[in-house]
Amino acid sequence: MLHRSLPIALLGLLACGPKPETITPQEGPITESIYASGAVKAEGQYQVIPSANGTVTALLVNKGDTVKAGQPLLRIDDRSSSAGARTADAQLRLLERNVREDGPVLTQLREAMEQARDRYAVDSVNHLRQQELWSKGIGSRNDLEQRELAFTTSKAALNRASKALDEIRERLRTELSVARNNAVISEAGNDDRTPRSLIDGIVYDLMIEPGELATTQRPVAVIGSATDLYLELEVDEYDITRVQVGQEAHITMDSFKGEVFPARITRIIPIMDERSRTFKVEARFTGTPPRLYPRLTAEASIVQQRKERALTIPLAYVVDDTCVLVGKTERRRVKLGLRDLERVEVLEGIDATTSLYKP
Repeated sequence: MLHRSLPIALLGLLACGPKPETITPQEGPITESIYASGAVKAEGQYQVIPSANGTVTALLVNKGDTVKAGQPLLRIDDRSSSAGARTADAQLRLLERNVREDGPVLTQLREAMEQARDRYAVDSVNHLRQQELWSKGIGSRNDLEQRELAFTTSKAALNRASKALDEIRERLRTELSVARNNAVISEAGNDDRTPRSLIDGIVYDLMIEPGELATTQRPVAVIGSATDLYLELEVDEYDITRVQVGQEAHITMDSFKGEVFPARITRIIPIMDERSRTFKVEARFTGTPPRLYPRLTAEASIVQQRKERALTIPLAYVVDDTCVLVGKTERRRVKLGLRDLERVEVLEGIDATTSLYKP
């Protein structure tokens, strides 16, 4: 009798095994959206990269400081450039003094020309007088020739002195122009040694300390707008054609767990990053979080379509994107509509009373 009861017990155990998991479709809202990830950025955000190499002697701002456009951020010691700047400045001051009409160089040349003019005037009178005497038969031929030679010599000396004054004046003016250009270049070098903010904004980061070497290959600070922050998102190349400016987006961030913030697409960068195969898309918050910082990570659902009343099932119950199981092995073809990350709309093939089996 015991042997006859064993098969019955086994059949009972089999009959009481786990039942297949089933559900029925639900009616409710569904929103089809495109997933994107990214981070918060500040408007005008950029990295400050020095234009000259050298040791940082002083930081003129701190992290979090508000700065104005043109405000110095730090000082870099570039000794060779500093020496060149001092030389250019000294040369400019010297030439500015010498080019003046009352300066030492032109004054000396003008005095020499006046002396030559006085000498010429005397020799000219003596020459004329000697000619008159000679015409009256007074004096010798040698006296006349001596007077004529003195007159010719003083006239040439006056011409040379006058020409020298003009040439030196013109040369000094040219050298002054060159010196001024050199001073401007040198001043630009000073600016290179004192990086300045390009915008009104805030110092988000300083990546160098006094005593460290600043180079033209490494950023030293991050500057951006203090109030205007936005989202920079990455959208997969397969989805980018469905994204348009003006579309609504729902934003979640790790810094604000459980909260969803509304935003709107404002710009699409029309070139793909070949490494990540994504496009950059910018969005602006329409409901701004209480406090934002650049580089906060964010995830976005860019809304494509929305239905307030739809028959939906979990995506996990769809087989091959075309069928559902209405029995353990019985398939039924369905027509699908909108979908989100968890659920999909069913347009045809089943109704709210259909029991579905999980594949």
